[in-house]
Amino acid sequence: MMCSAVATLVAMLVVMGGMMVTGQYGLDSGTLVDAATILMLGAAAFLALKDRAPNLQGLLICVSIPINLMAMLLIDGNGAWLALLLLSLTPVMWGLFAPLPACLAYTASLVVFFNFYLSPDHGMEVLFNGADQTGLSAVTLSVMAVAGMLAAVLPRQLVGAAYRALNKAVVQENMQRERLAQYAQMSSDWHMEVNEKGIIIDFFGTGEAVGSYWRDVLHDWEAETGAMAFTTAIQTREAFSNVRGTMQLGGVARKVECSGTPLFREDGSFAGYRSIAHDITERVEADAQLQRLATTDRLTGLENRHAFNEAIETLQARPGHLRVSVFYVDLDKFKELNDRHGHGCGDTVLTELGERFARLIDEIPTLRVFRLGGDEFCCLLEISCGPLQTRELAGKIKRLINVPIEFEDRVIDLTASIGAACTDIKTDLDAALEQADAAVYEAKSYGGGHAIVPEGDVRERLERRINIQRDFTAAIANGEIRLQYQPIFGVKSRDLVGVEALARWTHPKFGAIGPSEFIHIAEASRDIIALGQHILRQSCLETLDWMNETSTSVRLNVNVSPNEMLAYGFVDSLFDTLADTGFPAHLLEVEITERGVLQNIEASRDVIREIRHRGATVALDDFGTGHSSLSRLESLPVDRIKVDRSFFVRAQQSDRARQILGILAGMSRILNVDVIAEGIENEEQMRFVEFAGFAKVQGYLLGRPGPLSALHPAGKIPRSEGDKLAGV
Repeated sequence: MMCSAVATLVAMLVVMGGMMVTGQYGLDSGTLVDAATILMLGAAAFLALKDRAPNLQGLLICVSIPINLMAMLLIDGNGAWLALLLLSLTPVMWGLFAPLPACLAYTASLVVFFNFYLSPDHGMEVLFNGADQTGLSAVTLSVMAVAGMLAAVLPRQLVGAAYRALNKAVVQENMQRERLAQYAQMSSDWHMEVNEKGIIIDFFGTGEAVGSYWRDVLHDWEAETGAMAFTTAIQTREAFSNVRGTMQLGGVARKVECSGTPLFREDGSFAGYRSIAHDITERVEADAQLQRLATTDRLTGLENRHAFNEAIETLQARPGHLRVSVFYVDLDKFKELNDRHGHGCGDTVLTELGERFARLIDEIPTLRVFRLGGDEFCCLLEISCGPLQTRELAGKIKRLINVPIEFEDRVIDLTASIGAACTDIKTDLDAALEQADAAVYEAKSYGGGHAIVPEGDVRERLERRINIQRDFTAAIANGEIRLQYQPIFGVKSRDLVGVEALARWTHPKFGAIGPSEFIHIAEASRDIIALGQHILRQSCLETLDWMNETSTSVRLNVNVSPNEMLAYGFVDSLFDTLADTGFPAHLLEVEITERGVLQNIEASRDVIREIRHRGATVALDDFGTGHSSLSRLESLPVDRIKVDRSFFVRAQQSDRARQILGILAGMSRILNVDVIAEGIENEEQMRFVEFAGFAKVQGYLLGRPGPLSALHPAGKIPRSEGDKLAGV
């Protein structure tokens, strides 16, 4: 607008200067009008220069020239036609600088003025070649005014509309870019386009990558999420999805999950890839934390059984020969430590052991230590050592555990039973695990505090144990565990009053295996529960059939392991079996060992009460072999006590032992329970039984274990060694 004002001002000054030079411009009233016009144009130029009052600038430009021309017509009629012609052109200025309504109003008023000024009533005439053309001149001037107005307004409106549309588009695009930029800052996604040469040509997201080679930005593809499929897709120009890797931008690495689709030109040629990378760093870190929590023992900070199982699966999946050494560690008498000093002490011990094992791991980087259970640990060393090196490391672990631990004002001495084994050409990982596990129980058999590495006679003994343990489960399922029954007689009546079910097993390789051996092995696993259930069901069925065939009733005694008795749901399972077989509950007697009861006397007492409440009876077996007292015995609600055979063996050489037998027999009257003498093998021991006043008796002297069919329901205790019980 400033240019227009200056141009008009300059043009006016040039015209005035030319007229002055030729003597055609004189000083009169018109000079004042010209001066006013120059002032208005100057004011418009000044305002434009200061970039102020744009509307006033337009008004000053638009009115300055028309006022000057109008004054020219009114003050001096000379040059009227020229003034009219110039006046008809002024709508152009209004069209350029004034608002459209003002421009229309000005043009309309100018048309009215032309027609009024050149009307016959006004006395003005316009002659061309002597002819009066006044009316035609008014029309011509009006048309020129309207045409000038349209010539200025239409382009201005069209250009303005185009400008506004373009400006609106630019504003919207800028807003969109700003919005996308904000989204990029808040988003965890990156969008990119890569050309056929692998150069990133478009990138949307936090950071800058345009111009970089894509492999410099995206790398470290994870094999488990399809890295091979991703590589194949890139080579064959196919789409890929959900491939995990690392995105490196500005020195910051983020874990991403990528999906992409190939781009092709119209002629079918490959043009690159368009892909999206989703930031999964937080999710990966959260998954890793959950994995750590799931595989870490919270008390010791060591890896747990879940991690151990995963480690074994990983090792077994490796091709070729494994070089692994296994060390099973079982803390000795840890339950007694908890019972004596409290669980707080036990936790302190485990925490300290965790710290010691952690230091050992730092010392031996290839060593991993797992806490498998309450007092069980396992060490895996991914180096197969010879017996000497294995024994040295086992000894090191043993000494690590043996260092006393301080708890409050006490010093805790700790020992452990350790079983170690290593893989070799003939021993795979499963075999090494079995050998180490068996070696732990071998170490326990020595009283604990030992580290056993299978070799020589020990290895043969452990291999026997492993074979027995491996075959035992199948033996139970296949019915290879058979039952024999030892009779129990009333001492006074000398009648058959009961039978005790005893398990027998003939191994296909080792032949007849003693119950003490296979039951000890079964107790080291869950097989003892399956064995107990098998014995209970089978003995109930066989004894019930025998009683039905002989029309008699005897009490069936069934031994129960401490692990079975304290297992969840034992009592319900027991009476479910009685219901399934139809065996009367009042004829079943559950035998539990004294040592088993003492493992958890409170829980044992609850189980005994529940069994008796539901109709069966309970006998305390092997009495005198543990550490029970009469006061503790009084609190156990048992129906019968079976005195161990060791008392009768000692009674043959000791008067004191014979007196103790009398006291034990007297407990039947004091505690209102039957006392049974077991393990009677000769006539002298039988005389002790009769003299002391025991209620019932059993032993090899009276009848060895055998099938029920060999028992006679009316059998009697033989009077002498030569008088054998019929059928026994």
